[in-house]
Amino acid sequence: MPISKPYNDSIELSLKDTVYGIEHEDLIPIRHTEIASKTAPTNNILFDPSPLNSGTENWQVLILLVAVLLLGIVKAFSNNRYRLGLKALINYSVAQEIIREEQVFFHRSNIFLTIAHTLTLSLFLYQLKLELFNQSDNVAKFNEFLIIVVAIVITYFAKYLFSKLLFFVFNNTSTSVEYIFNVSLYNNLLGSLLIPILCVGYFTEVPFSQLLIYVVVPMSLLVFLFRSIRLVAIGRSIGLLYVYIFLYICSLEILPLVVLYQIFIR
Repeated sequence: MPISKPYNDSIELSLKDTVYGIEHEDLIPIRHTEIASKTAPTNNILFDPSPLNSGTENWQVLILLVAVLLLGIVKAFSNNRYRLGLKALINYSVAQEIIREEQVFFHRSNIFLTIAHTLTLSLFLYQLKLELFNQSDNVAKFNEFLIIVVAIVITYFAKYLFSKLLFFVFNNTSTSVEYIFNVSLYNNLLGSLLIPILCVGYFTEVPFSQLLIYVVVPMSLLVFLFRSIRLVAIGRSIGLLYVYIFLYICSLEILPLVVLYQIFIR
């Protein structure tokens, strides 16, 4: 009688899966992998509503708004004179036509534009000085701005007074009016061009040094060149030699700029 082998339940269960019915499950190759933990996706911030810390004080923005307001008043209420002033920048005959009017310097447009030029030039010189010498006292900063405004007014007043005296010595007072008007004309142009530059410096992250090198310096040199050409035209109209015109430009145009630089920058 043959002897039957005993039935081993444990061996049978190890070779056959009781859940899926898979035989020899332990012979299936298994690949072990590391599961990396998922990190939360980072969202790119497209707009940050937090205020920009540019170091600009409230009084600087307020003075700049006053200059913009004065420029808007001139454009709105003296549009004809405003257009004539723009034409006079490139047309010498138009400038002579304006000079023949009774109110040359005390016209509303000329007064407002002169005030705007003084404010914007003072803001620019103050910002230039602030880049070189940082101070923390806001009161001292505003006092320095007022000193710059007074110094600019005194410098231009002394310049105009000296030109009046000089043309009076040469018995040609009518030319002094023409000279002063043309100088103020290009000064007002420079003051108007400084407004958008100051806006970019105050309300954006563009460094002031880049604005100074790439925008302000070439623009100022270009305005000074056009003003010098106009002064040469005025000198030739009264029969002055080029040597005297050159000396006059050096004494009354370049020297005040050097004085302002030595006082407020150096």
